[in-house]
Amino acid sequence: MRTLQEQLTEKGLVQPVKQVLEQKGTRTRKKRNERLSERDLLDLMGTNRPTYGRKKGGAYRQR
Repeated sequence: MRTLQEQLTEKGLVQPVKQVLEQKGTRTRKKRNERLSERDLLDLMGTNRPTYGRKKGGAYRQR
């Protein structure tokens, strides 16, 4: 049994309904697989930077 919409489109009384195609949300971006050396990682974490602190008299001095 046909639907009412299909019968009307056969007779030419109604324009056929266009079905909406599902589109993907956005383009997928490729992730960079950057391999960092251990030295680069330590530098990013700040392990080789000088440390400062307040000592006697309230001035900042290098530890």
